[in-house]
Amino acid sequence: MKKTVWGTLAGMTAMLGLLTACGKQEGISEGSISVLEATTYTESIEVDGTVECAHPHFVYSSLTLPVTEIFVKEGDHVSAGDLLCVLDTRDMEDQIELQQVAMDLTQRNASTNVTAARHRYNTYVEGITNGTDANLVKAMAAAEQAREVCESAQIRYADYKESINLGMDPTLTAADQAVKQAATSIAQAQSLQYEMDDKEYVTDIQKEQAEDAVDSANLAYVQAIQRRDNLLRQSDLQLAAYAKDVDDAMTNYLSAVAAYQATVRELDNAKQASSDAVSQALLSGDLSVEELQLAQLERKLLDAQILSEYSGTVTAVNIEVGENATGVLFVIEDTDDLVMNARVPEKDINRISDGMEVSVTPKADESDTYTGKISRIADAAAKNASGQTDTSGEDAEYKVTIDIADPNEKIRIGMNGDAEFVVYRQENCFTLPNKAIYTGEDGKQYMLWLSGSTVDDKGVESVTIQKSEVSVVYEGESMTVVEGSAVAEGTRFLTDAAAYMDKAGTTVVIEK
Repeated sequence: MKKTVWGTLAGMTAMLGLLTACGKQEGISEGSISVLEATTYTESIEVDGTVECAHPHFVYSSLTLPVTEIFVKEGDHVSAGDLLCVLDTRDMEDQIELQQVAMDLTQRNASTNVTAARHRYNTYVEGITNGTDANLVKAMAAAEQAREVCESAQIRYADYKESINLGMDPTLTAADQAVKQAATSIAQAQSLQYEMDDKEYVTDIQKEQAEDAVDSANLAYVQAIQRRDNLLRQSDLQLAAYAKDVDDAMTNYLSAVAAYQATVRELDNAKQASSDAVSQALLSGDLSVEELQLAQLERKLLDAQILSEYSGTVTAVNIEVGENATGVLFVIEDTDDLVMNARVPEKDINRISDGMEVSVTPKADESDTYTGKISRIADAAAKNASGQTDTSGEDAEYKVTIDIADPNEKIRIGMNGDAEFVVYRQENCFTLPNKAIYTGEDGKQYMLWLSGSTVDDKGVESVTIQKSEVSVVYEGESMTVVEGSAVAEGTRFLTDAAAYMDKAGTTVVIEK
């Protein structure tokens, strides 16, 4: 009995909980629901731009001269070769006349200098070739005379030395003979003395006389030796003197030869200098530089007529009569060759590309919209006067050039306008707000859509939240083009998937 009561209480408690849970369903706001509809999706970027001529032509002058007459005004159409203005060339004409006079004077002076230089050159050549130059003749004679003196000194030295070596010098021969005779006299005196010493009958006086005779013979021998030695020394001195004469004569000869060679070199140098003088005189008469300057002046006369090199409309005249021709004088532009220079912020620059089609709409009243195409995207952002990127705290902007197709009279150079870049376009597609898609733990992307709609007697609608995988075709800044099994016309979906992810598979009511 007790067990039955507890069992009944447990069953009642469970039933009460079930009734409580089923009695009130969770709800979702009607504003969080949207309906899929097939559409044409377009994503574009709109920026400001300015209409310019694609190839403006700026006319300059190579001469800084006053303008005497102007033949065009703004708005005039000109063809290539048309005269735009002329410059004052009176000073230039005076320069040409002075240049011609100076060239004529230079040529006459040069001709005179060439004649004189050639005469000097020919004189040196003749003097060297024929040996008639006075300095050369004098140097050659001095060298010849020194040679003869040197040869004479060498002969005297050789003859005297040979006479000594062969004993042919009579003075030395006589001295040698005297020495021999003195030696013989000594021997004879000594022999006589020895004989007297052996004889008993010889008196002391005789012995003394014999001894004196020996002494006299010895003295005579010594004197003969001394005289001969003196003569030998004198002959050596004489030979040395002859040798010195040879050395002095050779030195004088070599000096004379060196002087002759120096004279030859001086003549050669003088000849080369006169040859150089001829060349210099010829160069002084070379008027190629002056002729070039004259030709340049004459060309400048032609440049004083400012001609148009292009056909088009004169859109600017920046010169007046009497002003010096400096800077851009005229601007000539083709009004049918137009571009828009647009400024694209850095956040969008990588979403556009060369060749992309663009819609160009001037801001002028009643203007048309023109088709264009991107022809160039700048590699760098706009620079300031210092050549540095200056964003001033804002996004950097890049210049994009758009070629405008088929312009008419309503679009003009200098107009401001809008450029619309279509970065993506697809017809008959389905889009979801980016928040209507969430990425599951499996890495796949899903949408939440509603199925099983029922309405009670009070008009309250109940639906089941379903999860379905989607494929992203294109993800824009706020909308995403998708495909999937649940992606179809009329499908209701939740615009904020992240807020209801945990309710997938549950039934909820729609709260109005």
